[in-house]
Amino acid sequence: MKKALLIFLILLSINCVGQKKTEKANGIQVQNQVTANDSAIKVIYKENKNNANEAAFFLNGKLIDQTALRTIDPKNIEKVDVKKGEFEIENVKFSGKVLIQTIEKYNPIWISLNDLKLKYTSIKNDLVIFKIDDNIINTDYDKAIVDENYLLRIIVEDFENKNDIKLKFIKLTTKSEENIKKSKQISVRGDEEL
Repeated sequence: MKKALLIFLILLSINCVGQKKTEKANGIQVQNQVTANDSAIKVIYKENKNNANEAAFFLNGKLIDQTALRTIDPKNIEKVDVKKGEFEIENVKFSGKVLIQTIEKYNPIWISLNDLKLKYTSIKNDLVIFKIDDNIINTDYDKAIVDENYLLRIIVEDFENKNDIKLKFIKLTTKSEENIKKSKQISVRGDEEL
């Protein structure tokens, strides 16, 4: 009898360990474990967000696109105030306001991503995807602004495949402490000893 109970408990524990724990939170299903032994490939479709559930961002009292926040040095932010409640601006609904106040001596040089492309690259009519610090920017490039003062590097990369898909990636690297540190590192390749 003890052997049967022990075998049952072992089989039960193996079954429990092999299962993936899933949870539901507000209609979102979350899987906590993925292993190298999973036989099925997980496919996730991400939906484009609309502004209905997003907050509006104001910098020193002016409505801005969220992209601008990626190129503001956090040291230049004096305070942030969050106000809840739905409101509408130019037929766009927002769920709240994020009011950002910068320090007095902060003087950004704002430029739209399209104007930045024209000013610093030779790209005219090619399809372009912008990335800021490895984050793809999925917004109107005429409305998305960045602070030129906080940009460290602009890298233009061609992409072309055999199906005649041609586009360019414009990768913007900001002057974050981490990026500045990485830019000062020297990589040495090869087998020879120094």
